[in-house]
Amino acid sequence: MAFNFQSLKDAIYDYIPTFWRAKVDDPEGDNSSKGTKFTPTRANNIETGIDKAHERITQIVEYLEGEEQTIKKLFFEFLLLKASVTSGLTTNILSEDFSNANSFNLKEGVFDAQNKRIYLP
Repeated sequence: MAFNFQSLKDAIYDYIPTFWRAKVDDPEGDNSSKGTKFTPTRANNIETGIDKAHERITQIVEYLEGEEQTIKKLFFEFLLLKASVTSGLTTNILSEDFSNANSFNLKEGVFDAQNKRIYLP
């Protein structure tokens, strides 16, 4: 599942942490505090925050992996165009990324869809 940058920005989750207070027993009662009780609601808030943070990190990693592939493809096309211009070939330039095997027919060899490679005999 790929995500675009705007959807990542829109999916920001505001986690509201609990301010925990320690139990303090002052014999004179001036600085006494009952402390913050650990309740299921507070525990679920922690769990929800952890779950949302994990989900967000997963989305960012998936987004960056997709961007890395895009950058590699653009870099390859740039090198191809640079080589064609410097060698005087400015027509009939073809760039195929082999992201799927639907756009061509192999007469010999095998297309490896997982690694997006063509193996020739």
